[in-house]
Amino acid sequence: VLGLKESSYCQGRSGRKVGGERARRDKALDETIRTTFEENRCVYGYRMMVRALAAKGVGVSVYRVRKIMRQTGLYPVSVKRFRPGGSGRASGRYLANVLAQDFTAAEPNERWVGDITYIKTRVGWVYLATVEDLFNREIIGYAVSKRIDTELVKRALSCALGRTGASGKGTVFHSDRGIQYASKSYQTMLRAHGLVGSMSRPGCPYDNAVAESFFSTAKRECIYRKEYENLDEVRADLFSYIELFYNRKRMHSTLGYKSP
Repeated sequence: VLGLKESSYCQGRSGRKVGGERARRDKALDETIRTTFEENRCVYGYRMMVRALAAKGVGVSVYRVRKIMRQTGLYPVSVKRFRPGGSGRASGRYLANVLAQDFTAAEPNERWVGDITYIKTRVGWVYLATVEDLFNREIIGYAVSKRIDTELVKRALSCALGRTGASGKGTVFHSDRGIQYASKSYQTMLRAHGLVGSMSRPGCPYDNAVAESFFSTAKRECIYRKEYENLDEVRADLFSYIELFYNRKRMHSTLGYKSP
């Protein structure tokens, strides 16, 4: 009736069945990718998404995940904002660069890095100081304050010491040459707890690249996605991001795509 060969008719009919089943599978995969993307705070690119899907038992190639994410508009958050600069002269002495850009550690509490960053709220700037363990990239101590002073970094260090019990173990603590870290009060605290101080060279952010990298990640994935009313909102959001997501769940490429 149609003027077709029998083989062509059978092939076309079979193709329609296969195509329908394939469409259903593709739709299910789209939903799985979207759900996994949202479960991870919409911060994973396609490479990490492949591993997150594999952890769920979903095997799919990196090229297919990238294609589906582009088609469905699943782009990881990436926001750039103004970063205010700092000024002032350090009142204490500078320390030698013990770390020397070697960001590896064979065991926990062998090497720590710390830094400070700015967070904008509707009532003014607040400041975040962190302490990160180079062994597993975990944020083991942090503090938030309206004042960028020595007490801010001392509170972050106290948090790390209380959490790890590393006092007296000769842990190397590396920071930049900020006035807070160079103060006599802070360096006295380092010596009191048996920590070995280390500082970056002047004007070289690469010497503290791991701490800088965490701030860049935290700002893209958490801080720049909200407008904070006050200090309490910043504290609550950072606790959720650092303690519940970054340390326990978020995959880290340096760790072979495992969480800290």
